Amino acid sequence: MEIVQLLATATEPLSVASVADRLDIARATATAILAELDSAGWVVRVPRRGYRLRSALTGLTGTPLPASVGDILTALTTRTGCGATLSRIAPDRLTVLEVRHGPDRVVPGIPVGHRIPLRFPAGAGVMPWRVAAEQNAWLAAAAESDRRGAGALLNLVRARGVAVFRPRADDTGMVDLLVDLLGSAGTELLQSNLRNRALLQLAELTARPYTAAELDSDEVLPLSYLAAPVFDASGSAAYEVQLGPLRSSTTRSERDGFIAATRAAAESLTAAGISGTAQA
Repeated sequence: MEIVQLLATATEPLSVASVADRLDIARATATAILAELDSAGWVVRVPRRGYRLRSALTGLTGTPLPASVGDILTALTTRTGCGATLSRIAPDRLTVLEVRHGPDRVVPGIPVGHRIPLRFPAGAGVMPWRVAAEQNAWLAAAAESDRRGAGALLNLVRARGVAVFRPRADDTGMVDLLVDLLGSAGTELLQSNLRNRALLQLAELTARPYTAAELDSDEVLPLSYLAAPVFDASGSAAYEVQLGPLRSSTTRSERDGFIAATRAAAESLTAAGISGTAQA
């Protein structure tokens, strides 16, 4: 299903090597699955170009992303050395549409098509621009300990155009362990249920939003993720670009650099004119 989703969002046929690299799986695995999909009539092999989704199935997946989306995410990972994703934010869930692994630290296991329920703080990068009903439902889903700062988070993201997160309490060591385990095991070697459990645990440990005072501090601080809104052709904050430094320590200058890079990528993705994928 990850391969089908990847082909559904591609603007041109993808080679076995490209599929394997984007999903971080072995080429032998990609070859075997694509052959089965071809035999079942789900994909078509285009000579000397690769595979594409059979036309009868493309109507189920929405409009493909513009070709420039992948280039923008690749430029973001090159600039920062970190992995990046583009996700669609629906009222009830977050769906990953595109993934680029960073050159410095690969964190496999978040494939195209991966979905998580939209609960605080997931979706913080777009929530200030969503309708009041969605905001209220999102805020109500926050744990009691998070609700006091949830409203302030919306104001901060609206003012600065980005949400920034750090590990909770003293969880930095556990975050490093989970990242290293995911990285060493690899997507194709990790059972899907174990991968999902590890990802959920990683998300929980890294989801404490920074306050304005903390972001403006000159202290050396850990940094988990950043998220910024991407607006569709109608001006709605329908997507979110996410950057995952997963660093146990960063200076204020480094944090400012990650923030600037994430916001710039979000602006470029908005300018790319993403539309239609909201039905995927």
